Amino acid sequence: MQKDDWMTPPNILVLQPNQVHVWRVFLDRGPVSAQWIESTLSAEEAERAARFHFDRDRQRFVIAHAALRDILSRYLGCRPKALTFSVNSYGKPELTNHELEFNLSHSGDYALIAAARGHKVGVDVEHIRMDKDLESIANRFFSPSELSEFMALPPERKAVGFFNCWTRKEAYIKAQGLGLSLSLDSFDVSLTPNEPAILRTTRPNPAESVRWALRLLVVHSDYIAAVAVEDATPSPPEGQGLEFRLWDWDRQIK
Repeated sequence: MQKDDWMTPPNILVLQPNQVHVWRVFLDRGPVSAQWIESTLSAEEAERAARFHFDRDRQRFVIAHAALRDILSRYLGCRPKALTFSVNSYGKPELTNHELEFNLSHSGDYALIAAARGHKVGVDVEHIRMDKDLESIANRFFSPSELSEFMALPPERKAVGFFNCWTRKEAYIKAQGLGLSLSLDSFDVSLTPNEPAILRTTRPNPAESVRWALRLLVVHSDYIAAVAVEDATPSPPEGQGLEFRLWDWDRQIK
């Protein structure tokens, strides 16, 4: 698996309509470096953070949500604490009075934040864990086509195949913003390692699948991630399609 090039972000951020920006955030920071970050959270976020039993989990939550505020505020030209959020009827967070689309996912030591203008976007990152019964989970949640592809993989490739499928499905569901009302087996994604990330079909409307782009994200050797983006022009002229920019949030933090 190739390693993605997570770049140092510029001082001035510009998000063009044909761009999707994805940010990688390292969450395992010391308490001293996290102290100033926590001050940017809202009262509601601080209250949620305080409910965590373990300090490490609380700190990861704080950094992920503070990074989200920092990133979105830079696109919008405001203070991080000035941002206000709402949730749609299915529970997906949204910015109040702004057209910027975003999504946050975190697992283990990493968070990913995706942002776009005029495009629904979803992102998911998962720590690869070998202690789960992957075949049992696949039987329960994968579509018949995905399950057949997964079961055909050799044993040494099944973990990567499983998490390829899981992250792509989660990213698509999160981008749609429909929560559990969108069934996991109502669409098919590719999952075989080293093959392109594709939304193969959607049910009951197969035409929906051509309006979406999926991309594998290589965060770290122990993690698998994906981003899903709605693209109204799936076959644009050469050089005019979606452009992905991968930024490393930690490179701007002193």
